[in-house]
Amino acid sequence: MTARGSQFCAVWILSVLLATTLMAQEVESAPEAESVQAADETVPEKKGFLAQMKDPEDGKFDISQYLLDNLVGFLPVPLIITEPAVDNGLGLAGAFFHKPKADQMQPGNKNMILPNISAVAAAYTGNESWFVGGGHLRNWSKDRYRYEVMGGYANINLDWYGSDGGPTENTGLRFNVEGAMLDQKFLVRIGDSRWYMGPDLRILNSDVSFDLGLPVDLPTVENSVVTLSLVTIYENLDFKLSPRSGLQLEFDGSVSREAIGSDFDYEQLSWKARQFFEFGDKYFFSWRLDGSTTSGDVPFYLEPFVELEGIPAMRYQGPTAATAEIRGGVDLTRRWSLLGFVGSGRTGDSVSDLSSSESHSAYGVGFRYLMARRLGLRLGLDVAKGPEDTYVYLIVGSAWR
Repeated sequence: MTARGSQFCAVWILSVLLATTLMAQEVESAPEAESVQAADETVPEKKGFLAQMKDPEDGKFDISQYLLDNLVGFLPVPLIITEPAVDNGLGLAGAFFHKPKADQMQPGNKNMILPNISAVAAAYTGNESWFVGGGHLRNWSKDRYRYEVMGGYANINLDWYGSDGGPTENTGLRFNVEGAMLDQKFLVRIGDSRWYMGPDLRILNSDVSFDLGLPVDLPTVENSVVTLSLVTIYENLDFKLSPRSGLQLEFDGSVSREAIGSDFDYEQLSWKARQFFEFGDKYFFSWRLDGSTTSGDVPFYLEPFVELEGIPAMRYQGPTAATAEIRGGVDLTRRWSLLGFVGSGRTGDSVSDLSSSESHSAYGVGFRYLMARRLGLRLGLDVAKGPEDTYVYLIVGSAWR
């Protein structure tokens, strides 16, 4: 989901993605079990829980076998939200993994195909924000067609700082957004390439109110935001959610019009570019360039913002925002890695204004543990220092969403 689509719902959507990450992050394909065993073939005994948590190659903690053996069915997932804008939080998700097809769940293959997944989630955060929601991810014909649907209801408390140089730039104004959202996306692979293209429909119905600490309550404004997008994606990664090599590009052009049921008329173009490299047996490096530009009557809570660890969501906003970041690290052992990162973002009235805008930078360090070797899934912590404070983030898979 892009920042434009439903920023106030980003927390719960990220949690749904976290649920799918924990259960099948890079998991993408174990061949479907044979329905009929040969008469003289013995069905292998399924390993116990503790045995499934060890890698037979090195005896270390590893959940690859557990995920592959238990991928079909309902699995509960605890959620830990590490987003300073909502003062962190906890929740619970449940992911239901449908039986993999023959072209799904084949560990070790580049561009693995995810199984079909359904998920529900709920969470509560430190600033009294909460959400409930769910989604479904599906693909057909060897990943030629992809369909995603996510929906839910959220009550989110955030601070609005306005654009750089505005009257609320340093203090912020507390506001609340409560409502329902629905996001549906359908993508089709272009020929035999790694390019995908298709429409994305987002609907956000919400009540928006400010809390200024006054003796009287300010009126609540009801908003309906409907956007229709054309999404184009290039994807050639070793692992979808925690890649070490490959290239990922995404372009999203959207319009919001009264003619399709929206209360706002505006346009938005968003882009993401990420590339990942491995050097030798131990070193890795990656870069990203993300951004979004808008024109027209954009709701203030949906304006683009600088997205960096070390900077709370929506801290630096504007009609246009762009973020650049590099990461690099070393594998200390087969399981443990250390990394460092630095990034910077700018906001402005247009893309041309970014060259003269103020930079907002952050940097930090982190570690990762390879918790699912056969699936490439890594988990760890990042400590990031931004312009105003230092924050700790729990990372499952890639830090870049």
